[in-house]
Amino acid sequence: MSRSTELIARQQHNLDAARSVRFVTDSIDGTLSEDHFRRYLVIEEAFVLTAVRILGLVVAESESLDEATDHVMSLSNLVGEQRTYFAGLRAQFPYDGDAQTLIQNSSVLSNYALGLARREGRAAALVAMFAAETLYLSWCRTALDNSVDREPALQEWIEMHTRPAFVAQVDALAREVDLMDGVDDATLDEWFAGMLAAENDFHNTVSV
Repeated sequence: MSRSTELIARQQHNLDAARSVRFVTDSIDGTLSEDHFRRYLVIEEAFVLTAVRILGLVVAESESLDEATDHVMSLSNLVGEQRTYFAGLRAQFPYDGDAQTLIQNSSVLSNYALGLARREGRAAALVAMFAAETLYLSWCRTALDNSVDREPALQEWIEMHTRPAFVAQVDALAREVDLMDGVDDATLDEWFAGMLAAENDFHNTVSV
């Protein structure tokens, strides 16, 4: 069994907990309110910049073009497909509250992920992103298998996180974890679990 597979197995209880927060369960069963979706769009778009910064660090600390290539592709997806997605929905789903306060209230995820990456470097950044992307691939696949009526924009977001380009991104992160001979299991678990805990706080901001 690969290290990434073993890591997911050890962290399955934390993944299950992260899949049980209200935003995720409402998205899966088709009951996410429009107000909560508007709030999610605000905070998730803000986090995309954090993800770009983290992957920028990963690329900067890569020692070869081969090491950097997969993460450059992920960056391209963030500043391309995802940026376009959010820009196209701003007029359709405007948020009439204080967006900056909402973003600040959800900043635990950005603070954890970016802080970890800056303190511990490339390996930690990759494990944090692996945790986040494994969570999204998991719950979005479950949602896609659940045939319910959803807001088309939410459906598109779910589908985006099950398409080959995103699966390839998760696979690339898994391969990086498999090669982390210099990081012990306890540290991998700490980084992975910490990211999922931050994801929970972040997603709970949607329904507060």
